[in-house]
Amino acid sequence: MPFLFAQNVVPAVPIWGEKDIYFPINRVYCIGANYWDHVKEVGAEGRERPFFFAKPADAVQVCREGKSIDIPYARNTRNLCLEVELVIAIGRNAPEAGEIPVAEADDYIYGYGAGIDFTKRDWQNILREHRQPWELAKGFDASAVISEIRDKHRMPDMDEAVLWLYVNNQERQRGNTKEMIWKIPEIINELSKNFRLMAGDLIYTGSPKGSGPIGAGQSFEGGVNGVGTFRGLITPRP
Repeated sequence: MPFLFAQNVVPAVPIWGEKDIYFPINRVYCIGANYWDHVKEVGAEGRERPFFFAKPADAVQVCREGKSIDIPYARNTRNLCLEVELVIAIGRNAPEAGEIPVAEADDYIYGYGAGIDFTKRDWQNILREHRQPWELAKGFDASAVISEIRDKHRMPDMDEAVLWLYVNNQERQRGNTKEMIWKIPEIINELSKNFRLMAGDLIYTGSPKGSGPIGAGQSFEGGVNGVGTFRGLITPRP
């Protein structure tokens, strides 16, 4: 099939423990306000209907185990925030019609990664006030980080995994996946009611309390125990 111009490289994530095997990214979904302490922090109430947003596949920046990456400070914001998240990697196509039952959700999971969701908080507040979509606040260039993806059969269960994040060597976040409002099988089930989940999809599963700003020249380091780690530096934009 001839293309008008050269096709962009498919975004992909290395598989932990494998040489030259990659997870090609299809879509990137995120669930908001999915930890009890974070919900209280932002003034929400209880277990409300889950809400989702998306990021472009090429917004995801990969951090290999033991390495560090540079993330340029986002354009057109004065309040760049970050938060640590467990990331689900879908490894099997869902049926063309019908949702994935909660009891079958694990069958569609290849593995997991540790990630960061970056937000332009000033823009998010403006968009929320005007009841407009969040793309400008959530879907910008380099708006997500992910570690290497680990096969679920080579890691512990994710029901009680510890998440942690440091900024400039100071602890910013620490939480546990047992505090999720919507559990992993429920997240997959809810998404599948509106989207056909496909192999290559990533799902960022929310963050515990402590999301906050980071500035140019500041470092970050974090991860999910038993899954992976990441670290990097926010660089000034040229």
